[in-house]
Amino acid sequence: MPTAITSASAGVSNNNTTVTVTFNTYATPTTDLVDLKSKIQIGRSGVNSFVDLSVDNGNNAVTMVDGKLIITLGTALTGTTNAINVKAGSLMNKDGIASNTNVVVSNISARDITAPAFIGSSSGNQGRYVNLNFDEDLFINAPDDSNSDQTQAFLKSKLSISTDGVSFSPFLEIGEARQINSRTIYLKYDKEMKIILGANTIIKFASGTIKDAAGNINQEMSLPVSPPIIQSAGVSSDNHDVTITFDKDIYENTNGSNLKGGIHLYKGDGSNNKGLVAEDRVSTTSNKLTIHFAEALSGVSNQISIGGNTLKDSYGNMQGDDRLTAVFQANAGGVDPNPKDTTMPKFLYASLLNPQDLTLIFDEDVFIARDDIPNFLLNVDWYNNGRRKNLPSDTAVTFSGHKAIIHFAAPLTGSQFYFNFNSNYVKDASGNIMASYINTDWVYLGRQNLALKQGYFSQDGRWLSLAFNLNNWNDNLVDQTLVNGKSQLHGKITISLDNGLTYTDLNPLDIVSVQGNKINIFFHNAIKQGSIKVKVEADVVSDKYDANRNKALDEVIAYNTPEIKGYMLSNTTSEFVIVENDAWRAKVRVVNVYDRNLGRYRELTSSEYSLSAGKLTIAKGVFQEGQSYKVYIDAEGYSTKYFEGYAYKSSEIFYMTAPVVTVENGITATINVLNNAYDNNSIGNQTVIFELFNGSSPVGILTSNLKMGTGIYSGNFNVADAGTNTNYTVKAFVVSQYSNSSTNIGLNLATVKTQYEFDQALLNGNNNNNEED
Repeated sequence: MPTAITSASAGVSNNNTTVTVTFNTYATPTTDLVDLKSKIQIGRSGVNSFVDLSVDNGNNAVTMVDGKLIITLGTALTGTTNAINVKAGSLMNKDGIASNTNVVVSNISARDITAPAFIGSSSGNQGRYVNLNFDEDLFINAPDDSNSDQTQAFLKSKLSISTDGVSFSPFLEIGEARQINSRTIYLKYDKEMKIILGANTIIKFASGTIKDAAGNINQEMSLPVSPPIIQSAGVSSDNHDVTITFDKDIYENTNGSNLKGGIHLYKGDGSNNKGLVAEDRVSTTSNKLTIHFAEALSGVSNQISIGGNTLKDSYGNMQGDDRLTAVFQANAGGVDPNPKDTTMPKFLYASLLNPQDLTLIFDEDVFIARDDIPNFLLNVDWYNNGRRKNLPSDTAVTFSGHKAIIHFAAPLTGSQFYFNFNSNYVKDASGNIMASYINTDWVYLGRQNLALKQGYFSQDGRWLSLAFNLNNWNDNLVDQTLVNGKSQLHGKITISLDNGLTYTDLNPLDIVSVQGNKINIFFHNAIKQGSIKVKVEADVVSDKYDANRNKALDEVIAYNTPEIKGYMLSNTTSEFVIVENDAWRAKVRVVNVYDRNLGRYRELTSSEYSLSAGKLTIAKGVFQEGQSYKVYIDAEGYSTKYFEGYAYKSSEIFYMTAPVVTVENGITATINVLNNAYDNNSIGNQTVIFELFNGSSPVGILTSNLKMGTGIYSGNFNVADAGTNTNYTVKAFVVSQYSNSSTNIGLNLATVKTQYEFDQALLNGNNNNNEED
């Protein structure tokens, strides 16, 4: 009996523009191809109805080859739910029997013909790492027999980065590049270097870097990865609405409730912070985030914190770190000045002060959250040299201030330990319970013998020090290269200025010495690069007993950034003096300010800072008096440069007494100076001015540019009639700068105090320092 045409299957080819329909038996048109086309319909993915081929696209065509229907489409198929409908009576079998029913082929899938596409990134740690996300499962296109190290090396070789959007540099050797799940590639730089710097960072993938399961290989891709950056924040006249402007259009990465949960209002020094309540509203439009507060804002020191990964740009890029706006002032109204503490304690770090006491340090006073210390100890995973254990039954725990001390009845044995404490067992004084686990990471007993502890530059690239871990703090390295009393260490060290491609010997004028636990290299020509690689041959130094010698070193040494000196000023522009390094300055991309009270960063806009030869200027209003900050400066190819301190009014940097004048050997004026801002790690140079007057007429001036601390400063005027002329007086000043122009003496940095007031201020400062110690 002849087989009737009742069913078919379909395949897709030719970049999804050709559909080949194979019927359950040989088929041929009942009339001609023009008539056949008019009786064929197509249903595309996402559409719930059929349309005629001619309606779908006028360039669609049909033909029959070897009993199969071939449909050529003017528009390629997409998706997985395409369908073809061949109407009854349009085809017949070899016996001339026409089909008496529609033949429908459903769920026709377009073939995957595109390589994985970038759908955005999530970056964190201020740009040190970034996760690159793609729209489908991917594979690194390394040779098939590559191991994990070779695959990572292949991936690195295919990457380059631009921080200005124009010029690209190879991915650094010290970085990490690997696939962390089926659709994500993770990139990270070590040595506190940043992958993402500013608003114009682009990561380039060379052609052939990745592929998908279908074998589609990428063409060269340039991926913009800089997340949205806050530009400004303003408050409405009624103080109910805050508008935060970004450098690009923004979109919610979460639903509205989660976005609200990531936003907090900070006031003053950060002791008062408030999350959004149910009546508050949040919306995004173009490049603006608007927050409507049901309760009007008040005060002069408001800031908004936006949680990480809550907003994205049009590419899908997200900032993983919490970000902070600039300070803005409300016009009227008020909020609760003393909101309830709702922040749980934060675990900071762990240490083994001795083999029997593990100390956990938190950011506030902590207490046991449950009256069940045995159960607390039972829920601890302890890893000793890689082996998981339970804590011994005789272990004890004591909570005291910011610390929880785990005491072991018997001293620990081994060299490294890892502890994991379950959640919900630690709380603060307000009853906020830690919902997160406490992971100590690896805690070590003792030190590694002659391991490189740290390599660092100093004196703006003129010195390089290699510090080693010695068993005893008072041990010293011994140079083992002496020949007839002369060191050969100079010839055992080579350096690379091109990330390890080539190494060169030290300059004959460079000086190498061993001092304490360090090998020191004094360069005749200062190094200006952000990092170098240094090789040191094995066995060239030892401990003092020659029990341990160094292994061969091949290390990247970074942190070669210029020194910065100056003060953070609340009432005026802050100027910081930089040892000029034009190579570094040309690569600066980002300046961030970290508010230590709020625990938040914000990126300064171009209107808030400027860099010129030897100077960094930060605008008035960035720093608030009495608050503590860190300023981070990021330059491409360099480690982050940061300095920290408190913000002061310019006239409160120093306290000084009025000059005490003596007339022996001319006129000598002496002042006592107290550096009221000595907590700053970046103390600036100041000018001390002594000015001699004869009556009301100035007759002499002495100036000295000094890096000043607390102490006594004097100036002497060689005046012949000092002993007889009683009209002489001396005035003294401490100013930020002094030049040939008498109209430009910078800022007054000192307030004159009586000797009693001075002594009280000095005493208070000493007491505070002792308490901190």
